[in-house]
Amino acid sequence: MKERGLIPNADTYDILLSSHGKIGNMKECIKFYCEMITKGFVPKTSTYNVLISCFSKGKKMSEAKELMREMQMRGLSPNSSTYDILICGWYRLSKQPGLSKSLKRSYQAEAKRLFEEMNEKGFIPCENTLAHISFALAKPGKKVDAQRILNKLYKKNVK
Repeated sequence: MKERGLIPNADTYDILLSSHGKIGNMKECIKFYCEMITKGFVPKTSTYNVLISCFSKGKKMSEAKELMREMQMRGLSPNSSTYDILICGWYRLSKQPGLSKSLKRSYQAEAKRLFEEMNEKGFIPCENTLAHISFALAKPGKKVDAQRILNKLYKKNVK
């Protein structure tokens, strides 16, 4: 692109990040993100969502969580997609074979915390997020949690 005299702008970097993110090329995502920042372009929430998704696909949820913090420190607010990506990522991580029960519970607790935060902010989760939450709550001893969450969602959608 540069060889042809084309100068990338913030939207160009978003497209490059998105393209590499979709195929899980974390290394290129990081490279273009750093280049974007170095060139003085300000990332948007959508930019961070692509990065968070890339880290989530790579099972690097601590880094994804840190990106959300960085986004907030830059004055950007997470949106529904940000929460959907993080919640699904934590649940996928908790389903890895060979994890201890305490680690699985820890990952699921983080997903649940984010889900509750998402609800408090008034965002409606996507179907995939609801499927992960439902699966986690469809266990013995979780009926009260499931009913409480479903009631909150129902009340928001009825208004």
